[in-house]
Amino acid sequence: MTENQVRKAQAQALIAQALEVFRGESYVEQPKKVISSERYDDLSREQLDQSVIALVVHSNLSGGSVGDMNLYKLIRTYLRNPTARSEINAVVGRYGL
Repeated sequence: MTENQVRKAQAQALIAQALEVFRGESYVEQPKKVISSERYDDLSREQLDQSVIALVVHSNLSGGSVGDMNLYKLIRTYLRNPTARSEINAVVGRYGL
């Protein structure tokens, strides 16, 4: 295992612990194997939503679904719908930083 792989595994374990503390009974396990882009459908809605929660907590955002912003729907749609992903990528290409 490379040093980078070791650090990634350590970080994943810490993130999982933090999410388990934060989510309690709602916590869902992370996938055991790497999920490649053609297999994103293998991720459950709960796993995707939990990933958004990690972003929200780490970034100290007020929430993942506030006003006209819904990171939960964005992530679910982006990862599970190739047509929508292409359209989102086009928008990001035009307006992204």
